[in-house]
Amino acid sequence: MAHRLAVTRGGRLLDFTELAGNIAWSSHMDTLGEELSFSYAANDAAGFPSRTFIQEGDVIALLNGHTLLRQYVVTGSEPTGRFGKNVTCYDFAWYLNKNETVIQFKKISVSSAIAKLCEKFGIKHDIVSIKTLVTKIYKGDVVSEILTDLLDQAKQETGTAYYMEMNGDTLTVRSRAGLLIKPMIRLSDRSPLIPVSALISESSRSTSIEDMKNKVLVASEDEESVKVFAEAADSASVVRYGQLTQVVTLEGKNAAQARQIAKTALAEANRVHESCSLTLPGHDDIKAGRMMDFNEPITGIVGRYLITSASHSVAGGIHKVSVELEATA
Repeated sequence: MAHRLAVTRGGRLLDFTELAGNIAWSSHMDTLGEELSFSYAANDAAGFPSRTFIQEGDVIALLNGHTLLRQYVVTGSEPTGRFGKNVTCYDFAWYLNKNETVIQFKKISVSSAIAKLCEKFGIKHDIVSIKTLVTKIYKGDVVSEILTDLLDQAKQETGTAYYMEMNGDTLTVRSRAGLLIKPMIRLSDRSPLIPVSALISESSRSTSIEDMKNKVLVASEDEESVKVFAEAADSASVVRYGQLTQVVTLEGKNAAQARQIAKTALAEANRVHESCSLTLPGHDDIKAGRMMDFNEPITGIVGRYLITSASHSVAGGIHKVSVELEATA
């Protein structure tokens, strides 16, 4: 099916796909929210849509056929000569990146803390149970940064990685392990379904120990103390690569979890980091935070990878997606 764009007018969707071009959308692991950009034909002459047809604050719907994929808020635009405009939009997570707050959590679970923060801003939420307890005061912090910090605390204690994103107007938080996708496409109406992962092009792969750590110390965050609560190390890795040490600081009241935190930090950092980039036929399920399996022996892209960024484009009826990948083990 073809991708379409529509603007919300009086509770209805007004399709303007025939006026639009250069449709592209992207998502990134290090940014909460998805971006949409497009151009559209506009002119102040009679018979043309005006330059103010699309304005900041408008809600744009991206559809595939009759299926609504996502909605975005127009945040900026610029004219392109006399006959068009370029428009930039973000999904509703944009508001989480633009609001600061003051909030205190006192011995409540991370999932309850996220819910409390969402309710403070009237945000719907769908959050998996995260039992890690948090006690912390945030003053003048951006909402999205608080959310990231809460999930980092849970990962530090349990080793479980989580991913958050906006689905419509609802903030969704899930375990990353449950986000494995296996997208399939047909090359023609009569051809069988083929895994998208089998149609790789423009691939590259690199490996590095630049960010490797094979020894972890968990120490007090008190500036007047040098107390080390726990440490973990991989002696074989130290012999192979040399000692590479990471220090994690904790409040004294969290010392009981120090051994697990050291173990978790070591498991995450003690590896040769592998990153890849490639292009795939477009599929709407491919987005940052998902995982896919690949088997491309020429470049060595083999195994399960985390999608750290996904950049979709639609031009001339052809849908492509360029992805950045990170090995999960």
